[in-house]
Amino acid sequence: MRSFHLVMDSLKAFLGACLVFWFICIVLLFVLPVNGELNAFNEWKGSWTDSLFIYGTKWGEQHGYIVILMAVLLLQGAKRAFWIPLTGFFVSLVSFLTKSAFKSPRPGHFQDADWFKDQVILVDGVIPLSGFTSFPSGHTMSAFALATITLYFFPKKNWLSALMFVMAVLVGMSRLYLVMHFLRDVLLGSVLGVVVAILLAWAHQALVIWQQARQASSSETS
Repeated sequence: MRSFHLVMDSLKAFLGACLVFWFICIVLLFVLPVNGELNAFNEWKGSWTDSLFIYGTKWGEQHGYIVILMAVLLLQGAKRAFWIPLTGFFVSLVSFLTKSAFKSPRPGHFQDADWFKDQVILVDGVIPLSGFTSFPSGHTMSAFALATITLYFFPKKNWLSALMFVMAVLVGMSRLYLVMHFLRDVLLGSVLGVVVAILLAWAHQALVIWQQARQASSSETS
């Protein structure tokens, strides 16, 4: 369990912020009216925030992984950089499996409903998806997983923890702002993203400890 404790210690600040975020999401799910999160941003739409969330949501796509991959590759080498696309692969796998299992309708599926037409303002040029792939949010899962694995490789840097947390939350909020997901999708996506990345970080740390023990054993016998 030493490897697990080392991982959790390196992510302490980020995980604390995540717990606060999850608590707020749970409270909002109880406080807001049904699907009320979709019109919470109505007053902002049509302003500079449209561009912020349209471009910010891309951090949960391949763009974010490319940036972090290059950073880890340049600063820590190919062996560690390999774990960034590996994280993306497992996030995609978990996202596919959970979406397929839940088959939850996207907000766009309800565009003809009275509550949607009366309450929800859409972003110009953005058409909400209407398939049955809403729960959980893959973009949010991806952003939180990327933040977690990045902070594992660059531990105890408070400025980076704050930046990665803000970027992950930005992606989650963008999914609501753009009317692509419900709050429950964002909440589960963020939790799953952190869990997936922690498991991968744990696997990496266990591998590092095993290699160190093997090297130590070889030195003693030589």
